[in-house]
This record gives sequence, C-alpha cells and structure tokens, in this order.
Amino acid sequence: MASRQFFNPVVLLRIAPLITSSATLSYCWAQNVFINIFTRQRNREKSNALLPSYIEDWFYGYTGQLIAAYTATILTAGANCYHRQTSAASNSVKWYVAGAIFGAAHFTFVPAVAWKFTNIIKDETKGNSVKVLDNWLKVHRIRSLTVDIISWGCILMGVLRAVDA
Repeated sequence: MASRQFFNPVVLLRIAPLITSSATLSYCWAQNVFINIFTRQRNREKSNALLPSYIEDWFYGYTGQLIAAYTATILTAGANCYHRQTSAASNSVKWYVAGAIFGAAHFTFVPAVAWKFTNIIKDETKGNSVKVLDNWLKVHRIRSLTVDIISWGCILMGVLRAVDA
C-alpha cells in the first residue's frame, strides 16, 4: 500500500505506549521537582497556608490528564499484544504485557496517596500540609522508581524487539 510509505499505523501502534509512558514518566519527574519546592525549609511556613488551594487546583486540573495518559499506555501496550504482526514477534509481546501491567500498577498506589491529597485540600492537616506532602513525595518517589520506570523500560524493550522483528 503506497500510503504506508508516508504513514504506517502499525509503527504508530508500536511506539504509542512508549510515547505515553515517556510523557507520564516525565510528568512524575516534574512533580517531584516542582512539588518538592514547597517542602524546602525556607518555604515550609508559607507552604502550609498555600498548599490547600494549590493542591486542589493542581489535583483537579491535571489528574484527568494523567489518568488518560496511563490508560492510553495500558491500552496501546495491550493492543500491541493482539496485533498479528507484533504477536508474530513473540519476544516483543512479553515486554508489552509487562509494560501494561506495571503501567496499571501505578494505580495500586492510589489508596496510599489519595487520602493525603484529600486532607490537604480540605485543610484537615492542622497546619501540617507540608508534612503530609512530604509523606506523599516519599510514596511518589517509590512509585516512580519502581512501577513507572519499569513500565517505561519494558515498553522500550517491546518497541525495540518489535522493530527488530
């Protein structure tokens, strides 16, 4: 097909989960960098007063985008497992499966962090929003260094194996 010389949808399918997982991994790093500013010693006092409104705006403004990006990663990685050309390259399928599983594992951390945001947003931290945010950042770093990076790495391997096939 002549149109595949300019645009090959199979290639897009193969790399789509790598694009979305790269975006979420970049966002995780940015969260770490920018949210950590609130926890610095020189900012802590001011941050306790600012965090309830900031976290509310940030959480409700961007959580949907983040969920959409993780969902896209999971779905496109899964779709690669069922596409016949990718399935034929069986070495890539296990990597896409692992990437999708680790991408979904991101959501297993929600119970450990959701209440922290709720407490900050509702200003139920009794003036200790920064301490609660510190605790969230610890969980966030663990999640980023485990499931998010592993998901990205697995998907990268899937893409490399699929392209090599």
